[in-house]
Amino acid sequence: MLITLPSRTDLLVDHVGLPRFWAAVWWIFHGGDLAPSTLRRKLRHIESIYVHTESLGGNLDDALSALDLDALGSALESFFVTLRNVAEPVNSSVARWNTVFHFVKNTCERLERNPAVGNKMADIRQRMARLDNLYLGLRPFKKRNHAQVRAIPRGVLEEFLDAATPGSATNPFEYEQTQWRIYAAVVLMLFQGLRVGELALLPADFTKTEIDARTGIRRWFMSVKTDDSEDDPRYSRPSIKTAASIRTIPMASQTANVLQTYSANYRGKPNYTQFLVSMRKKPMSPEGLRHAMHVLSAALTPNTREQLFNQTGTRNLTPHALRHTCAVLRMKQWTEAGNSPAKTMMLMRSFFGWSRESMMPLLYAKAALDENLNESWNAQLDDRLNVLRNIPL
Repeated sequence: MLITLPSRTDLLVDHVGLPRFWAAVWWIFHGGDLAPSTLRRKLRHIESIYVHTESLGGNLDDALSALDLDALGSALESFFVTLRNVAEPVNSSVARWNTVFHFVKNTCERLERNPAVGNKMADIRQRMARLDNLYLGLRPFKKRNHAQVRAIPRGVLEEFLDAATPGSATNPFEYEQTQWRIYAAVVLMLFQGLRVGELALLPADFTKTEIDARTGIRRWFMSVKTDDSEDDPRYSRPSIKTAASIRTIPMASQTANVLQTYSANYRGKPNYTQFLVSMRKKPMSPEGLRHAMHVLSAALTPNTREQLFNQTGTRNLTPHALRHTCAVLRMKQWTEAGNSPAKTMMLMRSFFGWSRESMMPLLYAKAALDENLNESWNAQLDDRLNVLRNIPL
């Protein structure tokens, strides 16, 4: 079972409370690179193969320690069958299977490198290759195709920004303080491409500035990082998705001006370090930010919401839709600047916090090409959208 120690460390234990040995080893090598929520989810997946093996009368730690590939193969095969033979398969079955298989495979590979294995090493490698061939490509069911990644339609985004701008006649929020808080959040998601969890974690002093020694121009940048403070009152604490999400990225001066205006005039002096705080002077939650997007979407005219539905399949904008739009436009910007495809992929991964192996930039490459063909975004973007073009390359 999964337990949380007083030190906030998650750990798998058996029915008598003893740690599951190889799961603990896996945690040491891989847990530090994962967000707490992701780590807990993967540990639950790993626990499921332990429980399944015990239901068959075996012990997974013993089978792994002995490199008993026959027992491991049987456990994996029957575990796969239990995931596959259900009336209504769920998406989490794919993630559960992938986590379990790679946990077993990586543990065997680590044991294989032990010099004590001796002459068995070649045989073990051959049998592990057989496990790869048999199980690595299996899927409990066909994954649902994801909707095509697209930028928010130009007309929709223009009306949305009108509604989000403080003082606008269409702004749905009553208080000026709320208008500026939500506007700052929109600017960070649309122009900096932040995930909603990253946005909720930002400390009050996350913006930085320096003078470029070569050009004499003032440059702005911001850092996305973890928050280790223990006085977070939110029920569901936001977290950084992966280690690659921790990054420092450039910022346009227009964006910095909006953030400074909110911080200096509307944030107040709460007892918490987070940048975005509610009317009650407590850190905003991801749920609160999603609700604000729903309120802004409701302020759009019926025709605009219908246009949004026709092109995206939804009548409400989400925080991630703003991140999608930022990614598509940044992809276009870097491509049009003459960067090679490899460098563009590298810049995208760095700016948006994806790992070096992530294929996400390829999705946005196609989306950026589609936008070029549709001429949805062109050199006539208004001043607010030109903020993206003013972010240093």
